[in-house]
Order: sequence, then structure tokens, then C-alpha cells
Amino acid sequence: MRKALIIAIMMLVPGCLDTTPEELSGVEIQLPLGSVIEGDSASFAVAGKKPSGAKYLWDFGDSSGGTGEKVQHVFAEEGQYTVVLTVVDGEGRIGVASENIEILHRNEFPIASLYSTYGGEGQSVKVNSLVLFDGGSSSDPDGDVLTFKWDFGDGSTGEGMRPNHFYETVGNFTVTLTVSDGGNLSSTAQTWVLVSMRTFSVTFEEHTVIVPTHAGYTAEGTDTLLTHNYPYNLTNVDYSLEWTEDEALDSKDTPFGTIFPDDFTLAVATNYNVTSTDNGTSGCTPDQCNLELDFVILNDIPANFILLLGSLQDANQYLFDEGYQNAKGEGPWSTTITCNDAPSVLVLADNDTGNDWFLDVEYSYYTATVTEI
Repeated sequence: MRKALIIAIMMLVPGCLDTTPEELSGVEIQLPLGSVIEGDSASFAVAGKKPSGAKYLWDFGDSSGGTGEKVQHVFAEEGQYTVVLTVVDGEGRIGVASENIEILHRNEFPIASLYSTYGGEGQSVKVNSLVLFDGGSSSDPDGDVLTFKWDFGDGSTGEGMRPNHFYETVGNFTVTLTVSDGGNLSSTAQTWVLVSMRTFSVTFEEHTVIVPTHAGYTAEGTDTLLTHNYPYNLTNVDYSLEWTEDEALDSKDTPFGTIFPDDFTLAVATNYNVTSTDNGTSGCTPDQCNLELDFVILNDIPANFILLLGSLQDANQYLFDEGYQNAKGEGPWSTTITCNDAPSVLVLADNDTGNDWFLDVEYSYYTATVTEI
């Protein structure tokens, strides 16, 4: 470029050159193949006519130049540039060619970041918990719009800046975020999620229910039928049948008390193949008669314990599978009250045709309470 300038000046100064230099035709520039990105080396060459002994001067349009038939140049910034080639042959003829070239912006890699997810640190969670992730601290030096793809480490994937995920199995999982800028450049960031079993406390408590007293009357030689329904986890049931002599001449209020007490039978049939009866007058005192039946279904309620499982549903299923939800005794029980005999103190007339009675029932059962801790 400097030589060409000198020649041009000589042409303007009288006496420096006898004649104007003849123009050299056929000068061409061979541009780099493909796109040129800022910061990359670009190759230029002389195309077309190459005179013997010629000098080649290059101006790259960015205040820099070069010499030679083939040159390399690095454009520091993107933009449109005009590259000028000046050729001076051995006879002083000058040829000029120019070409425009576009230097493209260098696409920088995006930066994947999980800092927004608990400062980039891992998470310890319980199985079947909702885990939140946040890739919002990722960025792109070029300001490109990013896409987010997630690998949750358990065979599941997701998309979006802030996804969530349920882990259904325990383990230590590596979570990978991949951000892409739309220009085929991407980067990754990783974190971890430690998934552990849930802990449940199982406690048992016994409850006692006193059934309201049932009052009735049964005639001599007949039965009275009753039904009681009991819950799961029944532990024991107690029946008590009481009656007093209702014949005025044979009551507890006479000087002799009751001489001929009425005779009852109390029978209970359960749904777990146990039937028990109590009958006769063995439970009578001068004041009152009483029959009792006691059923022990479970001697002791279960002891409290801890479970490590995946969900409350799993814990309840465990209690059912292992027999802690006991159906023994659950459901209807049949009670039969029979007045076998209502004897009278009168020899010639039977004024005692039956009797009133009172039935008391008390039962106990336990419940299981499952609490996550």
C-alpha cells in the first residue's frame, strides 16, 4: 500500500515520471471460502493476472494491510469490510481490485447455572416428594434466548427454566441441566438429589365403649334376640344381664327374700366361631340375679413402632398386611336372652309369667395412628 502511494505521489509531481503509468487489467481477489468469524484467521490470495515481478499490496479496511500474493489476516471485530488489492508490475503498471467481506459475530457459549437451586448445592428429600429446580441464573454472553433441558437422573427428563419432579424411588441422583442458545452451542451444570425413605411413627391406643343399657321383658319359655356391631381391632367384650323377682309374694322385699328366682339363659354367638352361654340362678342373690359373659379377643394391644416406607398409603397397607388391622370379632354379634322358668310361690296358680331384665354391654378396641416424623 505504501509503494502504491509513493507511485501515486510521483505521478502528481512534475518531472518525477515522464508518463502516466499504464493501467494493469485483470486483477482479482480470491476471498476466503465459507464464513469468516471475528477473531479467526482469514486467507486472501491474488486471482486472475499475476505479472512477473509484480508487487502486491493489501488494504483490509480495518487500518491494517499486508503484502504478498497470499496473505492471512485476523479481523478483530464483526462488520462489513472492503478489501483492496493493488498490483504493481515490473513495468510500473498498476492494477486495483476490491471485494466486500462480512465478518460474522463470534457466538459465545452459554453459561449453565444451578445457583438458583438452593445456591447450587444438592438437596436431601423424602421419597415421593415434589422437588423444585431453578436454572434461572443461567446466562448467555451474546444475549441469546436460552432453552433448558433437564435430566433428573432417574430416567426422567424435563424442560423449562423452573421444572419440578417427583422421585418415586430412593437413591442419590445426579441432575444435569443443559442450556442451549439456538446457535448449536450449549453448556451443562449438575447438582444432586438424595432421596430417602419416609419415617412414620405408629402408635396404638385402646378405647372403651359403654353401650347404653338395654331394658326388656321376656315371657317364660320364650327368647329375646339382640344384635350388637363391633369395630375392627376388638380386644374384649363384656355382657351383664340382671333381673329382680317381680312376683310380689316372692320378692326381695319379703321377710324371706326371693325363694323361687326366675331362671334366665344368656347366650352370645360371635362371628369368629366362639359361642358362650351363662344360665340358671347361680348368679342370684337375695336381692338380684345376674348373668355375665366375658370375651377376651386380644390380651394386649400392639406396641408402638417406627416404619421406614415410601408413603402414608404404604404404611397403612403394611398395617393391614401384617395383621395390625384385625378383623377378628368385627361385625354383628347375636345375643339371645331366654326366660327358662318364672316359678311362682303359689301352688295352685302361676302368677309369674316372665320378667323384666337389663342388659349392659361394654367393649374395648384399639386404633392405630400413623404420623410422619
